[in-house]
Formats: sequence, structure tokens, C-alpha cells
Amino acid sequence: MKRFKKQFLGAALVVALGAAVYLNWSLTAPKPVSKTLGESKYVNATVATTAAKQTSNSKYKPDVLSTKQKQYFASAKTTRDTTQDKVIDKASEVLKLDSSSKSDKTKAQSNVAAVIKNFTLQDTIESTLKAKGFSNCLSYINDDGCTVTVLKDELKKLKPVLVKSTVQSVANISFDKITIVTI
Repeated sequence: MKRFKKQFLGAALVVALGAAVYLNWSLTAPKPVSKTLGESKYVNATVATTAAKQTSNSKYKPDVLSTKQKQYFASAKTTRDTTQDKVIDKASEVLKLDSSSKSDKTKAQSNVAAVIKNFTLQDTIESTLKAKGFSNCLSYINDDGCTVTVLKDELKKLKPVLVKSTVQSVANISFDKITIVTI
């Protein structure tokens, strides 16, 4: 009789485990998707539509930059990144040298931390402004404040206050230390 009880208990556990596995599988199974693979027309619909509406009265098209504007943004981003990379490289050299004093190493570490923080803030500002309708922009943060470069036609439509409030909310920089440059 004890043997029968052990076998019955074992069978009951196997059935219970099987039922648990089946329920888990059936509840977490992927549901069929009704969209077509590769169909991406809805991805940026609201941002693109908003930007198109805001610039519909002007000759400017949000996705079309002149060659001069493209060159400017590419050159300025490269210059900014190169300058900030130089600060990091100099700090790395100081940290690697055994002859460097403790205060020099501390200063180098704080410089690297500041540059990395600025990288992040600049990227966030640019991404936020693009989400708010600017087709291209560039931000540069230093000790004196922040400089934001945007297209002249877009600034007229979207207002400078939008740029300054975005920079202030992201980087906590006061309005008087924010400079807007247009091209």
C-alpha cells in the first residue's frame, strides 16, 4: 500500500508539473502580430507631421539641408568632439604617469567627469530639440554656459524660448548664459 501511495503521489506531481508548464507556455506564447514586417510608416508620424505643419508656410523643407549647412554641422560636431577628446586624452596621460601628483590626478579625473557629463547633456539637448521639431541642431556646453546652433528658418517658427527652456530643463543653465546661433 505504501508503494502505491508513493507511485500515485509521483504521478500526481508529474501531472501537476506538466499542467504548470503547459499553462506557462500558453499564457506567454507570442501573439500573432497584425502588422506587416518592415512596415514603418507609423514610427515618426507625429513628429514629422508636426514639423511639416510648422514649416509648411515657408520655403524651407525640414529634411532638406543645403550643402553649406550640412558641412557646417558636420565640421562643428567634429571640432567639438575633437576638442573634448583632447581633454580626455590629456587627463589619461596625467593619470598614467607615476610622477603625477595626487592633486594633478584628482584634477584630471574631475576634468574627465565634466567632459563626460557635458557629452551626455549636449546629446540630450540635441535629441530633445530634434524631437520638438528642429531638423538639425548643435549644442556646446562649457564653463561660460551653452551655445546652441539651429537653422534660421526653424528658429523663426519654433521660437527661441523653446530652445532656451529646453537647455534650461536639461542642463540647468540659466537663460542669460544660453546663446542661440543661427545659420
